[in-house]
Amino acid sequence: MSDFSTGTPATTPRGPEGAAHLTAALLQATLSARRIGAMVSLLWDGPQLWAYACSLALGEDPERVERLAGALALAAGADAARVARDSGRLIIEIPKPAGDRKPLRARRLEGLTPPSPTAVALGIATGGRAVWFDLADANNPHLLIAGTTGSGKTVALHWLLYRLALQNAPEALRMVLLDPKRGELSAFERLPHLLHPVTSTPIEMGRLLTWATDELDRRLASGKRGPRLLLVCEELADLQKTNPEAMTALARIAQIGRGLGVHLVGVTQQPGAKSLGDALANFPARLLGRVASATLTYGAAGRAKTAADTLLGKGDFLLLTADGTTRVQLPLLDGRHYAGLPRAATPASLEGELPAVAYLADLTGRDPRGGQGRRELTDADYAAISADLAAGAKADDLRKYGIGYDRGARIVNNYREGRDA
Repeated sequence: MSDFSTGTPATTPRGPEGAAHLTAALLQATLSARRIGAMVSLLWDGPQLWAYACSLALGEDPERVERLAGALALAAGADAARVARDSGRLIIEIPKPAGDRKPLRARRLEGLTPPSPTAVALGIATGGRAVWFDLADANNPHLLIAGTTGSGKTVALHWLLYRLALQNAPEALRMVLLDPKRGELSAFERLPHLLHPVTSTPIEMGRLLTWATDELDRRLASGKRGPRLLLVCEELADLQKTNPEAMTALARIAQIGRGLGVHLVGVTQQPGAKSLGDALANFPARLLGRVASATLTYGAAGRAKTAADTLLGKGDFLLLTADGTTRVQLPLLDGRHYAGLPRAATPASLEGELPAVAYLADLTGRDPRGGQGRRELTDADYAAISADLAAGAKADDLRKYGIGYDRGARIVNNYREGRDA
């Protein structure tokens, strides 16, 4: 125990806990040197960090401690420190030396009983409690997973999909997976929950998103809310770059889907990009990993003072919801987990329900003013044009459908770019 006024540290124990308790004494001495009355004690010995409870003397301003994050890190011999508020108390989070950091094993979470099939234990919060995320929560129906390379965002997505696949029957939860980066979601390509094979090309992703918006209309008209439908996009920035119109579809799904059992999970390594501003606004919950700099943290988090630039990577995240901000360590998956996934004998397909390829090729880049060649094409026309495109048709070959050369050329170019991207 220490004294508020002097900051005299307690006797430091020897052994494995010695470094953690010595750091507590150094933190308290740093505060005392600045005439801040506080007691600092080890709260949690986590996989990658130590968390210290900082109890302030009556009348002390917590913002004084928050402003000292750099000095506290220096005193502890760490590159960075994070000072956070949790349930009315201050928590000082200090990274462990690199050689002392360990991954969180998934078995610590696998034995927990979820409160509902759609609730996933994402990881362990500072202090050791499990952190749950539930797609069925009306306040958090969609999730954005963001962070730089090495933050662990792909593993975070895999853990979420893995747990949802094990906890839900295919009849209760259907999935559509969009993978612009190609290969990031290949471990899930045989899930029986999939309505369609994992899709990577811009034009095929556009077809699936068009189908999803039509599904919203069908559910609105029928009053049907099930089964739950989960749409996953592994990299929003890539999707926006190759298929800008897709972002409009995602925005509509996010805005209307929450009441219709349709959920979005998006992943991006550019969470601070201005070009993604409108898209990010549609995700009320964010799982934010390490970002490149302090200047990017506000755009990535949508709120101030998160210090996301001090996160450690390798599964160290902040879960940001309407209820607040929670630091959480996510688990590491291994081959055993992927081998244990349920597998369908034959993959399902929505091909018969998707809009024609030519429809998407015609929609992309369309001049809103209309003009020559603006004949309205029927579903039968688009189906026939799609067959012609697959056979190698050129712009002149499409004139038989009563459209101008420029429109035909645009359809051909969009088809080729969307197919080959």
